[in-house]
Amino acid sequence: MCFLQESGESTRPAEAPPPISAERLVCAANTFPCCSQHSRLLPMANVSDDVPETETFQNDAIAALVIFAWAMIGLSVNIFAIILTWRNKHMANAFGYLCLSHEIGDIGVLLLYAFWAAPTTLFQTNASGYSGKKLGQFGIFMWNVCVYSHLFITINRFLAIFFPFGYRRCFKGFITFGYIAMMWMVAASNIIPYFFENCYFVYIPQLYVWHFASTTCGKALLYNDFLVGIAFMVIMVLIDSLTYCRILIAKRQMQSSSNRREIRFFIQACCQGLLFVCKLFTFYFISTLSEGKWYKFVTSTLVWESAHVFDGIILILFNSEFQRWVTGKASYQSYSANIPVRFSGVFPHGSAIQSRAVLSAYRKTTSKNGISHV
Repeated sequence: MCFLQESGESTRPAEAPPPISAERLVCAANTFPCCSQHSRLLPMANVSDDVPETETFQNDAIAALVIFAWAMIGLSVNIFAIILTWRNKHMANAFGYLCLSHEIGDIGVLLLYAFWAAPTTLFQTNASGYSGKKLGQFGIFMWNVCVYSHLFITINRFLAIFFPFGYRRCFKGFITFGYIAMMWMVAASNIIPYFFENCYFVYIPQLYVWHFASTTCGKALLYNDFLVGIAFMVIMVLIDSLTYCRILIAKRQMQSSSNRREIRFFIQACCQGLLFVCKLFTFYFISTLSEGKWYKFVTSTLVWESAHVFDGIILILFNSEFQRWVTGKASYQSYSANIPVRFSGVFPHGSAIQSRAVLSAYRKTTSKNGISHV
């Protein structure tokens, strides 16, 4: 991600400016190297013709093809994940609705890659106009939706494992929809500064990267994006660590199918969180280690796109109910829905004899039907 600014007119018109290759149109680290880079967007007339036009077009075509193909794969995966989530009875809960919100954000970003970044890269059109700025604003909005959704998913897993009974009160149907509405409103409020003229986020097809404006507002937006992302990353890692420790301590009491399902959902959330951490680390740190054009493309643009592709893949792979639905096997009804609420938590109330009796009855039921429990 870079700052770009227009170069001033030469003070010595008699001397022609030295040729600058496309590979040198890259970002140099500024005073905050860990999260931003500066560059100067030179007039196209100053770009050297050292690279043959045919080779340049081939490079643009390759980059555009990679962006478009990967985005279409991601769209297919995420749409499929949404369909599975919507049709699965075990996901008709707060966790499932938060996953749907996350997937919608992923689809929004991938649409931007497929139908804006890819075409402008192929045809090398001006992507910094009004339309480009508004689409960049849309991309930031969808990214914020993903970040907030994942934060709430992390909190959801924490409460489900630590406070299973209080969790049911905190994440009832209408309350969950209120959380989701609040997330989307906060994400929308975050893009208000992008309505100002000097505050924007656009795609640069010549460099295959996204960048913020070189203005004071643009720099503030970049620093804010970096600091908020790091803060959310730290919070989610801490919460997931606490949840994992709780699972290790209580693993003997978490043998019921409902609790195993909660653990599986937690593992899914952890994998998505790890993906988020890798994305931020690569985007803000690894991408600063080299100034190569293709290196920047892979470690910034492609990494951002890949994070939204793998979100959908993780959602599918880490749910056994999804696997049964895909393979055509009969799905079972959740036995925990038919037993008293006090038996379905991590630390069931009531006697140990009653708890074992309920678990034994469930195992007999599933054994009779030829279906093993989770």
